[in-house]
Amino acid sequence: MTADTLVRDDLFTHIHKALRLGLFELTIQAGRTDWADPAEVAALGERWWPLLDLLRAHTEHEDRHILRILDGVDPETTEPAGEQHRDLDDLLDHLDDRFIAVIAAPDPSAGLGLYRDLTRFVASYLPHLHGEETVVMTRVWELCSDEEIALTRARFMADTTPDVMATTLRYMLPALDRPTRHALVARLAATAPPPVVAGLLQIAERVLDPVALADVRAVAAAPVSPMHG
Repeated sequence: MTADTLVRDDLFTHIHKALRLGLFELTIQAGRTDWADPAEVAALGERWWPLLDLLRAHTEHEDRHILRILDGVDPETTEPAGEQHRDLDDLLDHLDDRFIAVIAAPDPSAGLGLYRDLTRFVASYLPHLHGEETVVMTRVWELCSDEEIALTRARFMADTTPDVMATTLRYMLPALDRPTRHALVARLAATAPPPVVAGLLQIAERVLDPVALADVRAVAAAPVSPMHG
């Protein structure tokens, strides 16, 4: 990565930070869940299914939009990521089946098996994210213009449902470093309708500590020109 790439739009890293945080928190919660406590079991399911929707939507966005940006210039670079998606989809479907079964009939043994399957999925998923960030995005920066990257972002953002966007922000806001979070909030404040900004602030109230929340409110109240982030 060069100094130039640090100021260009990154289609992978920020959402991947959100996904990592979501999966790590889910894994910790699954390991701690008392399977004899209905409230804890229900809470685990409430965390899992929105994250599952985000994981599936992210894969669809990559397959339909992000990986397609190299089709005309270097399709070989994106082939491994696309193939990995199919294997990861199979693991994810299996994991969801386990969640459905175990939450419907919880017991400690089944819960431990679910936890182990979850950690297996996370272990398989992390190298995939690394490859997209370090191999695919590098080639995108080398071969594609900022306009092409911006158009790709616009396409998958238009393909994002409100529920998936809310889950994205729930994990992305606390996962990002302060300067990047500033850029994200400033861009939304400058370009999104007021109800969208209000929704972002409501999510921030739930997921950020008081200092970070005050910081986000200040940025949202003083929007600047849209920035890449």
